[in-house]
Amino acid sequence: MIIVSGQLLRPQDTENWQINEKLTPLLKEMLETPVQFDYHSIAELMFELNLRMNIVAAAKTLHKSGAKFATFLKTYGNTAYWRVSPEGALELKYRMPPSKAIRDIAENGPFYAFECATAIVVIYYLALIDTIGEETFDASFDSIILYDWHYEKLPIYTETGHHYFLGDCLYFKNPEFDPQKAQWRGENVIMLEEGKFFAHGLGILSGQQIIEKLNSFRKKGAVQPAYLLPQATRLDVPSLYRIVR
Repeated sequence: MIIVSGQLLRPQDTENWQINEKLTPLLKEMLETPVQFDYHSIAELMFELNLRMNIVAAAKTLHKSGAKFATFLKTYGNTAYWRVSPEGALELKYRMPPSKAIRDIAENGPFYAFECATAIVVIYYLALIDTIGEETFDASFDSIILYDWHYEKLPIYTETGHHYFLGDCLYFKNPEFDPQKAQWRGENVIMLEEGKFFAHGLGILSGQQIIEKLNSFRKKGAVQPAYLLPQATRLDVPSLYRIVR
């Protein structure tokens, strides 16, 4: 369900809206779900719809970029824009435009390697640039460190539940992973259309295919298969909207 300024938004209220047809299925799904989405205005709602579709597009862009999966200690990036810390963080160099440095990951992917949580944050940044523009992004996110779930001013939250939407970040857990391959203890993914997910290091796959991949990295004698955790990680749009507006 969608609440705008304290009022329940009904499907008939949106019948005459002139919106991109790609947004219509997502809007319908959010209207019909028992999950409650709260907004101060219709503009905030439209901001979320556009942002979610841009997250999906950014995930596909990162998939095609050639950026590789790597553990923290094997992280690398384009040294024209980033320094690599001893811990494996990509630190934006001084006086470099943040939007240009983030876009470089998509445009010059073979110069980059990082793990899956970092990939999710990169996707969020790419989507946000396309949603608010480079100038606003650079003013709002002038210092960026890409490392695990380090995400500067991005308001991110995780909510328990079984209802998922386009652009959600989900997590497949591998409870009996091989200690020699600890990077496969789980996989952060972005939900795409038609039951597909983007999983950095694995590709664009169905949920079952991701589980099968993770199962191949279990320890000897393991009996518990990988599974999708009942939770979703999302950007808190009302908080983000206030930051960038």
